[in-house]
Amino acid sequence: MSEVIEEEVEIETKTSKYNVFKWSMYDLANTVYSMIIVSLIINRYVLVIGQVEHGMTYGEASFVYGVVAAVMQVITAIGMPIMGALSDTTGKRKPFVLVLTGVILLFSSLLGLFHNITVVLILYVIANIAYQWSLAFYDAMLPFIANPKDVGKVGGFGVAFGYLGTIISLLVMFPLILIYGDVVSKDANIANLSYGYTGYWWIFVVPMALFLVFGIPLIFVKEKQKKVKLSEQKDVLKNTFKQLGTTFRDIRKHRQMLIFVIGYFFIADVANVIVAYMTPIVTDALQIEGADISTDLFAIIFIIIATVAAVAFTYFIGKFAEKYGAKNAFFLVGGLWGLALIIGIVAIFVWAPITIGFNFPFIMILLMGCSAGVALGGTWTAQRVMVVELAPKEKFGEYFGFSKLSGKVSSALGPIIFGAILLAYDPTIGFKSYGIAMAVVGGIMLFGLIIIAFIRPDKSAKNY
Repeated sequence: MSEVIEEEVEIETKTSKYNVFKWSMYDLANTVYSMIIVSLIINRYVLVIGQVEHGMTYGEASFVYGVVAAVMQVITAIGMPIMGALSDTTGKRKPFVLVLTGVILLFSSLLGLFHNITVVLILYVIANIAYQWSLAFYDAMLPFIANPKDVGKVGGFGVAFGYLGTIISLLVMFPLILIYGDVVSKDANIANLSYGYTGYWWIFVVPMALFLVFGIPLIFVKEKQKKVKLSEQKDVLKNTFKQLGTTFRDIRKHRQMLIFVIGYFFIADVANVIVAYMTPIVTDALQIEGADISTDLFAIIFIIIATVAAVAFTYFIGKFAEKYGAKNAFFLVGGLWGLALIIGIVAIFVWAPITIGFNFPFIMILLMGCSAGVALGGTWTAQRVMVVELAPKEKFGEYFGFSKLSGKVSSALGPIIFGAILLAYDPTIGFKSYGIAMAVVGGIMLFGLIIIAFIRPDKSAKNY
């Protein structure tokens, strides 16, 4: 193997709070994209376009979105290990994050200019693939900006700090929705469907401007980098695929990491599905009503509540992972997801429509949001800590890439399941089809936790 791959990799031995702050600001910045574009807008935007512009039913539009999202995740997954190997081979991660961020900003800003489902989905796929790939490089920076013993709390801090971006960005969106109106994606009369605030192109530019401003500190992050000679840089792509092939062979021998990759395949599915379908679950499935507040505004309030819970408790998930190990952290996160899913399923089948106010169903919905918020942040935190526990330091990037490959391939499963169930059951049971889909996703997560239970980390070889 070439000298580039064999040389000793130097990880960070000191943790600079200021450097961690600058790194964490990107968590805040990219959360603006994931929560506004991915969670709040794109699904329902596509649902309205499909029904209004192309004459589709709600189920058909949802299925198209699900299939495209699944294909997108497969493409993302295929590229994840390549991105990880590239970061390890070049010994640099920040430049790749910055370039991919430019792609996200450009293509997301263009979404509002079109009401053609094909064009919108192509723009979204490009932006989201760039977003997911940027995370492979960003996560791989962690051991090179912080002492390994601090990885758990720094990772948890980054995730929690990122959720502040959700609060800030949603507070910016709140008055825009109040002024320009709700998106109406589900109504028996197609004439009542509405683009609402998403009917204005500049609405899509606003969150991208926030992303840009909050992401600027990343430029000044200092990370330990491997020095690569100019002659070696010419062979980067060849060395990347050579190292990737070696890691494919090695990871099969690394039994504990292989078990994690398989288990995480099933666990990540629930997190990705909830991110993708959070808003329609609140607005279309739970049928929140009353208190003179629109469904979109309540969806924002609901996400803010979940985010506040995540900000308050995700850091402690990281501390819990440090003290008791990443495996136990996954069990804790699984319990939180289970609580959220059970409440949601019961709410859809028994309580919906739910009236805003001091009543048991509504209080339980708020509890569901808090539980899901902490579980979502905890999933990413536990994943980061587990990879650092199991991966050799010279291959952090690749192993992060492989864990993300597992998560992204699994996230292709969720949209297809949701889309297929909505297509099959929406004409007969309407919004209750969301409850069936959530139950199936919960079963998939449980299977993943059972697999995680078989992990036996080698504490003597731990990177802490």
